[in-house]
Amino acid sequence: MAEKNENTRGDFGEIFFQWHTPEFTRYPRGWSWYLLTIVIGLVLIIYSIFTANFLFALIIILAGFIVFLKSYKQPVDLLFQITESGLVLGNQFFDYDRIKNFYFIYDPPVVKKLFFNLKGLAPTVSIQLNDKNPLLVRERLLKYLKEDVDKKHQALDDQLESILKL
Repeated sequence: MAEKNENTRGDFGEIFFQWHTPEFTRYPRGWSWYLLTIVIGLVLIIYSIFTANFLFALIIILAGFIVFLKSYKQPVDLLFQITESGLVLGNQFFDYDRIKNFYFIYDPPVVKKLFFNLKGLAPTVSIQLNDKNPLLVRERLLKYLKEDVDKKHQALDDQLESILKL
């Protein structure tokens, strides 16, 4: 998780910062979370059967299966790099031209994330900051991208993910 010097060159030019970030956040879940999830799922399936909405029942079953599978998958540590040409996340490269702006949600110890809004219909990319100083990262990114200073909170999907421990 070392930070590289500005002299270091990679495939995409100088590497200003680099660190490892998990592919996704794994939330601790107790037996009560699983019990409540199963009860809610069963209630929704029973409701969908009584209303003859079998597609909804299938969606609930598939969602439960996906959550079950995800609970056994360990997040992979991805290498994240801020370079002079763009961002590297694992084996993906994001040129600065593809990124609309960036913003930080920094409220330790709850949230320490860096977000990138991509142009077009692409989703927002969120990166865990871990122990990185957001001021230094911000200073470097401002040379290439605009900062969205209006963002003060995580997106609704990120908030729901952490509240529901998905």
